[in-house]
Amino acid sequence: MLGITETEEDTDWGEKTVPQLGNTTLDRIHQSMILFAAGRSEALKRFLVDEGAGNDQRFWGLAQALSALYPTGTDEKRWVDGVLARKKGLGF
Repeated sequence: MLGITETEEDTDWGEKTVPQLGNTTLDRIHQSMILFAAGRSEALKRFLVDEGAGNDQRFWGLAQALSALYPTGTDEKRWVDGVLARKKGLGF
């Protein structure tokens, strides 16, 4: 059986940069979840507001659907719920 090998360097979640917008709505939700998980609230705000990820209503609809699908108590549910909790405060 072949083992899994690393093809990319580990991501430094503490970086001060904001990632480029992902190609799909799901990519953008995952990016926002990673920023939330890393405690990078200012970068999350820039990603959603300045970079425009939060301007797409499909983003919020899919995030809500993922929240409903993730099992209670999982990190992923906590992360997507954290992103959704910022929606109103950011003016969306």
